[in-house]
Amino acid sequence: MARNVSHGRGGAGQGNIYSGETRTTTPRDLITPTIKQEVYTTGRGGSGNMMHNDPDRPEIARESQDVEVPPMRGRETPHHTGRGGAANAYIPTPDEEKKVREEEDEQLRRVYTAKSTRERSRDVEERRRGADADADADPERGRSSQ
Repeated sequence: MARNVSHGRGGAGQGNIYSGETRTTTPRDLITPTIKQEVYTTGRGGSGNMMHNDPDRPEIARESQDVEVPPMRGRETPHHTGRGGAANAYIPTPDEEKKVREEEDEQLRRVYTAKSTRERSRDVEERRRGADADADADPERGRSSQ
């Protein structure tokens, strides 16, 4: 359902038709690219942010680089699009508010999933470092496992 939304200082040229429809997501949009490098960075820089890429679990490398975005501001909540006045007020319908709440909940779920994936990748890296340290401390054990 299209709605006329007024913005700016006023006048006939300040109105737009807002459909509220979003582009449909396709399966191709949901494919996460993978990192091919042996070592990758997970932060702004520095050796503490370097991780070894696990070729069996490429999703860990990619997701650990994803930046957590703050939850989106509800674009369907009541707001003004200009300097004020009744003509610049946008008040969504209950159905529009419900749809936005569902989208925001999905966005938060994705952020929490990304956090837990990063925590798993840290655990994998810590185990790898522990195994490397054990092999360095016991050269005989390191040779027998190779």
